[in-house]
Amino acid sequence: MKIEIKSNDGLGLLAAFSEKLDSSIIDGKVEVPEKFGTGFIKGYSFNERLRMMILNYELYQDFCISRKNQPRNMLIFNFVQIINSPQGKVNGKLRPSVQITTQGLNVELFVPKNTIQNAISLIIDASYLRELIGARIDHPLVNTILENKQPLLFEEFVSVPLLKVVDDIVFSKVPTLLHDFYYRLKTQELICQLLISLVKRDEKKVYGLNIADISMLYKVKERLLQNIEKAPTIAELSNFCAMSETKLKRLFNQVFGKSIFQYYQNFRMLEAARLLREGLSVSEVGYLLGFSNLGHFTKVFEQVIGIKPKRYSKLDDNQ
Repeated sequence: MKIEIKSNDGLGLLAAFSEKLDSSIIDGKVEVPEKFGTGFIKGYSFNERLRMMILNYELYQDFCISRKNQPRNMLIFNFVQIINSPQGKVNGKLRPSVQITTQGLNVELFVPKNTIQNAISLIIDASYLRELIGARIDHPLVNTILENKQPLLFEEFVSVPLLKVVDDIVFSKVPTLLHDFYYRLKTQELICQLLISLVKRDEKKVYGLNIADISMLYKVKERLLQNIEKAPTIAELSNFCAMSETKLKRLFNQVFGKSIFQYYQNFRMLEAARLLREGLSVSEVGYLLGFSNLGHFTKVFEQVIGIKPKRYSKLDDNQ
């Protein structure tokens, strides 16, 4: 099944799903019929320059989403694996994250059947975002995104404050007459929390990306996280993706905001935090993640999470 979204559709995804699934749009929401799957899609169009989609569904057949003739000045912020996800919960090898896509990267997305789509997607005009945040922000990466002159993609792990905003969006009971006002403010708050993470990056120069590079970088990320007890070497990853080590390290750092090893260590510590919350002891978690020296595990955990693992587990017990 192919779902095609055109720029002149307004909330194109909502209309396209409604048509393909032989369903109706009721109060900005499309319920997935039982014969096709479960869940819903809900959309908010605040103005021509800012829209939000809430996607929480599963279809029983393969499908692809194709964006056609999208306005070139639009930015897409896609918060994935984020709805109904307890803080830090792992879904396979996926954690809550956000992808920022600039112009030129709106291509077909293939989604295998029985894949849970769990996301909040914001589409905002880059010039409108500049108006919202003001002209005084002078940060190279933020300015590059707002200029929106080349195809780029960035990904960030979702922060705890951002997850709180998502909970507000999904679970708050807001009177219908205040929906537009409330959710417009929440979309701005989501973007603000994302920018707080982005301004911590220090990129002074970014490189345009093509679809082949992006696809390969995500395959590298998947390979990197296949075994969190031991990371593959840069040389092994370079051979795997048929990309020079220099190019691989540069583009990985640009897209994910961390070096390959830093990303690997951060993911391990987020997994460690999850296991501690599930009741495993510090020693059990350390050894499970491949650390033979618990002192080293404690040091790395504190560097990433900001607190020693033993204290972290005690704090979680008191919540």
